[in-house]
Amino acid sequence: MKKFLLLLIFACLFIPISPQNPHANMELKDRGEVFSFLKEAFKAQAALSEKERTKEEVDGILSPYFSEEYQKAFFKENLKETNGKYLTYASDFAKYYIPFYQYSNDTRVVIKPDKIYVFEYFPESNEGPVGYKSHYEGILLENFSGVWKVSKYLDDEIPEEVIKESL
Repeated sequence: MKKFLLLLIFACLFIPISPQNPHANMELKDRGEVFSFLKEAFKAQAALSEKERTKEEVDGILSPYFSEEYQKAFFKENLKETNGKYLTYASDFAKYYIPFYQYSNDTRVVIKPDKIYVFEYFPESNEGPVGYKSHYEGILLENFSGVWKVSKYLDDEIPEEVIKESL
């Protein structure tokens, strides 16, 4: 019994305990950290196209990155149910996905104490099978009890003062 207890104490001291999501309690202090968080959030969304999953599995994948409201909107818009399991399908304009940012100087990040705006200006394009007018696409991250999560998709809804602050 003493050996087991000693082994248990040793294990607790030397086995690192980390959160399931390395970004779950991360302070997002600069654009690099914000970009890293958004890339991971996009990977979580993309993982939902790999195989059919239960609603609980989907929630487990999305919840470290997205608010409950955002998850519900994403789920309703993008997940298709078959025999009680869910899957996403590819689309050029799937709503509520993290936008296809360049993650460059053109990607603007405005960090406020409880909100982070991330957006990019997309000039008009008539190339390829799908065209679009010039527009901004953005994501709003909010701090929920110390945890940053994507809370809103901003489709040409970036406040003017935030745009000016980003220049």
